[in-house]
Amino acid sequence: MWKLAMAAAAFGTVCLAHDAHGRSNTPPEARRLKSPLVASAEHVAAAKPLYEQLCASCHGADGKARTPLAGKLPMRPTNLAEYVMESMRDGEIYWVVTHGIEPNMPRFDPKLDDEQRWQMVQYVRELRSRQRAIEKAELGPYEWNLPAGFPLPNVPRDNPMTREKVELGRYLFYDKRLSLNQTQSCASCHKQELAFTDGRAHGLGSTGQSHPRGPMSLANVAYSPVLTWANPNVRTLENQALVPLFGEDPVELGMTGKEALLSQRLKNVALYRRLFAAAFPGESDPYTVANITKAIASFERTILSGDSPYDRYRLGDDADAISGSAKRGEALFFSERTECFHCHGGFNFTGTVDYLDKGFAEVEFHNTGLYNLKGKFSYPQPNLGLYLFTHDEEDVGKFKAPTLRNIALTHPYMHDGSVKTLDDAIDHYRSGGRTIDSGPDAGVGADNPNKSEFVKRFDLSDQDKIDIIEFLRSLTDEEMLHNAKLSNPWVPQVSRTVAPHRYTLRGEIVQVYRADGMVALYHDAVPGLMSAMKPPYSMEFLVEKPSQLAMLKPGQTITASVRKQGRDYVLDDLRVSKAATN
Repeated sequence: MWKLAMAAAAFGTVCLAHDAHGRSNTPPEARRLKSPLVASAEHVAAAKPLYEQLCASCHGADGKARTPLAGKLPMRPTNLAEYVMESMRDGEIYWVVTHGIEPNMPRFDPKLDDEQRWQMVQYVRELRSRQRAIEKAELGPYEWNLPAGFPLPNVPRDNPMTREKVELGRYLFYDKRLSLNQTQSCASCHKQELAFTDGRAHGLGSTGQSHPRGPMSLANVAYSPVLTWANPNVRTLENQALVPLFGEDPVELGMTGKEALLSQRLKNVALYRRLFAAAFPGESDPYTVANITKAIASFERTILSGDSPYDRYRLGDDADAISGSAKRGEALFFSERTECFHCHGGFNFTGTVDYLDKGFAEVEFHNTGLYNLKGKFSYPQPNLGLYLFTHDEEDVGKFKAPTLRNIALTHPYMHDGSVKTLDDAIDHYRSGGRTIDSGPDAGVGADNPNKSEFVKRFDLSDQDKIDIIEFLRSLTDEEMLHNAKLSNPWVPQVSRTVAPHRYTLRGEIVQVYRADGMVALYHDAVPGLMSAMKPPYSMEFLVEKPSQLAMLKPGQTITASVRKQGRDYVLDDLRVSKAATN
C-alpha cells in the first residue's frame, strides 16, 4: 500500500501559482496589489459565467482540476479549492489571472478587463470557501487554530475533535499516573521545550529499559499518515497511544494487564470526574482505555508548528525574518544539487503527509546509507526498518523521514540517534552515506544496495554548509515551544505565561478601512519584525481598538505598538505624531 502511494505521489506535474512548498510563484509586488472592488455576491455572480467559459474546462466547475482535459495536459492545472490558495493574497491571484503562467496557462488581460479580473479573484476565493465549508462540515464544529497555509487534518470519524477532549487529553498527556510506577508520562519522552522530543538517542522507559530508537517529534503529528519510525501499520494516534501504554518489548509506561488499575486511578481524581464527563457526555463509565487514547490523540492533534521565522519570510510579510545566510541555505535545500526537498518537502518538511481532501496519503520510507554491514542485513539489529514488517530484503534500513520543523532542537538525529549534530548530518548526506571505518558497524554506507536514489554525493563549500544550517535553524517555532495551551496543566499557568513580542512602528496612513478595522500604511523598517514599506506599496494592519481607528485619516503620520497575530499584524496604542495636510 505504501509503495503504491509513493508511486502515485510521483505521478504527474502540476502547473501551480505556488510551488510544492506553498511559496507563491508571483513577484513580491503582486502581494501588495489591492482590489478596488468590495467583496459581494454580485461580483461573484458576474464572474461565474466568465469562469465557466474560460477556466472550468481545465480547473473544473469545483476548481479541483479533475476534468478530462486537465488529465491530458502536460502539467495539471492548479487545484483552486485546495488549502494553499488561502496563502495567496488577492493581488497574487489577480496577477496570475492577468499574466498567466507560461507556458501552461494563458494570460487573460486581453479577454478580461480590470474589473472582470478582480471579479475572477472573488470567484476563486468562493471556490476555496465552498470547499472549506465542506471540510468544516465533515470535521465538525471544533475551531482549528491552524498556522497560515496549513490544511485541515484528517480526523477519525469515531473521534471528532472537541474542546473538552483536547482539555482532557492535555491533562492525561502530562499525568504520571499513566505509568505503572507513576514515574513517567507521555511528556517524559515528548518535552515541549524540545519540540516534543526528549534529547536522547534512545528512549528510556519507566522501568529504566532503553529503547532501540529515539522518540520522534510530535510537532504536526496530526498530518502523519503513519506513526513511529518504520511501522506502516500504525495509522492513527489513537492506536499509537496503545504502544507506550501497554507495549512490553520494550516496556514504556508498563500498564500491560493493568487497565482496571488505570481506570480506578483516574476515577479517584476529582478533576478527572469533571473532565471525563464533559469529554464523553452520556457515558455511564467513560474511564475506558479507548476514551483515554481518544483524548490523548485529540490533544496531540493540536500540537501545531507553523510560525517559525522561515514561515514569516515565506508568506512574504517579512523579507528580513531570516538572514541572508538562511536565504542562501534555502536555495541550496530546495535545489537538485542537494536533493534535500525530495524527502523533506511540503508544508511539513517531510514526504510522509496526509490531510483532509488530499485524495491519498503519501507514505515514504528511505534508506539513507547510514550503515552498510556485511552479511544478510546491512543495518544493525534490531533496527532493520521497514523490513521487520514487509520481510522484503529491499526494505532493510528504510525509515520514515521525520519533519524538519524545529530540527535544531531535536538532536541527536536519525532513528538511533547516531548522528549527533546538524553539522554531522549534512556531512553524512553530502558524502552520499556514512562511512564507519572500524568496529562492529564498519562499512561504507554510500554503497548500501538499498540506499535511496536521492541520497548521493554532492559538493559543498564551508559557507554552503553554514548557510544550510542557518536555514534549518530558521525552522524553529518559538511560539509552539512556549504555547501555554500545549504545556503542563498540572503546573500553575502563571509560571508559563510568555508575553507577546511587541515592537514600535512609525508610518504614514495611506487609507483607512473602517468596515474592516484596518489601515494601510507606508512605514519604516521594524527591526526584528518586518522591512520597510515605501511608496507606491503599502501594507495593511488590523487596529485593535475601534475608538483609535475612528480618529485616523489618510496623510497622518503615526507611531504605534505592533505585534504579530497569526499571519496578521495588529496595531494598538496609536499616537498621531503629524496631522494630515489638506
